[in-house]
Amino acid sequence: MDDVYGDEMLHINDLPIEILRHIMSFFTQRELLLTVAPVCQLWCQLAYDPVRWQTLSFDLSNESITSDTLQNCFERFPLLHSLEIIGGRYSHFLLSAADIRCCAFYCDKVVDLQLRFISTLDLEMIIELVHNFSQLETLNVEGCEQLDHKCVLHLCELSHLYKLNISHCSQLADNTLDVIASSMPQLQALNIDGLNQISDKYAIIFIDK
Repeated sequence: MDDVYGDEMLHINDLPIEILRHIMSFFTQRELLLTVAPVCQLWCQLAYDPVRWQTLSFDLSNESITSDTLQNCFERFPLLHSLEIIGGRYSHFLLSAADIRCCAFYCDKVVDLQLRFISTLDLEMIIELVHNFSQLETLNVEGCEQLDHKCVLHLCELSHLYKLNISHCSQLADNTLDVIASSMPQLQALNIDGLNQISDKYAIIFIDK
């Protein structure tokens, strides 16, 4: 029996674009970059569809990461809502306030921000963060050694924040928790693990909370 399409064979790219987008949803981000994008121009466009890139994670121990790398990603993915950047002792790239501004310029929908073990996260960067990401709902600054009381005072301006992780930020003490308790009543979760300068009574209060 002859095929209704005659002798011509259908190519996968002949499928409706909606079906192709649905197929792409089954690939991981790594697969989209390494396997899908190189196939052809159409698949490259589908691989970089911002809908597929609402969550991003960067490990700064990766030697290929630079400010240009971050900007290129931020430009491509304006629907980004969750961003994780992991630093640490093996970081090859130092995050700056300019990088935070760049992210905010292109990605104004970010509500979940994780800046873990970022050695450069200081007051200037916190001010930029608060100014540019006023709608943040969750923030993780675990292990950011420069985060101090003045930084937290600015974080208290994030009125939509309901989840905060300040664990292993060694400069924080009881007075910082006093400010958080009085200025951020909307918080539903607070991680203070590894804060060696707080007294036991505060640890019990916040754990119970």
